[in-house]
Amino acid sequence: MSASCEQCQGTGFRIVERDGREFAQRCDCRAGSAGGGTDDALSACRIPPRYEHCSLETFEPGSPSLRAALERAVDFCAGYPHLGADEGLGLLFTGDNGVGKTHLAVAILRELVTARGARGQYWDFHGLIREIKSSYDRETRTTELQVLQPVVDNDVLVLDDLGAWKMTDWMNDTLFYILNSRYMAKRPTIITTNYQDVTREKALAADHLRRKEFLVERIGQRLRSRLMEMCLVVQIQGSDHRQARQAANQVALRRS
Repeated sequence: MSASCEQCQGTGFRIVERDGREFAQRCDCRAGSAGGGTDDALSACRIPPRYEHCSLETFEPGSPSLRAALERAVDFCAGYPHLGADEGLGLLFTGDNGVGKTHLAVAILRELVTARGARGQYWDFHGLIREIKSSYDRETRTTELQVLQPVVDNDVLVLDDLGAWKMTDWMNDTLFYILNSRYMAKRPTIITTNYQDVTREKALAADHLRRKEFLVERIGQRLRSRLMEMCLVVQIQGSDHRQARQAANQVALRRS
């Protein structure tokens, strides 16, 4: 990838329009640049079948917020690995259900594995906690270290749906260990959450019902403080594409 490419400015992608919609398209300067033998590396990423289609090219930025998020994802991939303290070591995507947070997170993981040779894993927050808990069951014949080591040691980690569970002390300590270990090792973590990120002070000033919508109330101040040190926050606003798809299906059924 050439940093002097006039079409993509060294990012490897261009935003193009097709059929009235915008997409990220791999630049000509990147054509054929990804090496072969990436299937095994992608399989090791644990990307669920539901998200196997997710790439930068297939993300549809249907609003200014979504386009800005896509451009941030493209820039993040272009600048990997991030060593400067001012650039941040990871990304925290926040936004409502169905706006494309997981798509972008998986797309970044896919791009770094295929184009940069990184090793990575996808973990849903629910699944990670269940996997760690099962390590205490002798019948599973796994240990907590066997579960945690690749989560900590992989070049890139996607942690999806953070805050979906209210944190217990054990969960908080375990997640802090994962994030802090990756932070100290300068390994980027891509995180998604449905909860809005605000300061502890703003959360405390809100009414009780509103307070439940804030990430700091779900994970605690210590974890939130660490996230602010290790991630750039990317707020995404947009309509729920799942609901839009359901509405389109209902219209199609009525017309058939």
